[in-house]
Amino acid sequence: MTKVAVVKADSYDPQVVEQAMAEIMTEFGGMSQFVQPGDRVLVKPNLLEGVDKGKCVTTHP
Repeated sequence: MTKVAVVKADSYDPQVVEQAMAEIMTEFGGMSQFVQPGDRVLVKPNLLEGVDKGKCVTTHP
């Protein structure tokens, strides 16, 4: 079974994004479920930019 989690961040402020990432990782049982000491990891959040109603939502450039 695939598990998906979504958390809204109201801005790209580093503290807001860090808090959102912490919430996401909690949903999956914490970072230690996936990463062990010494592992190298790249986390790429999918940042979205809101647009006027009726238009498509695009990924942030």
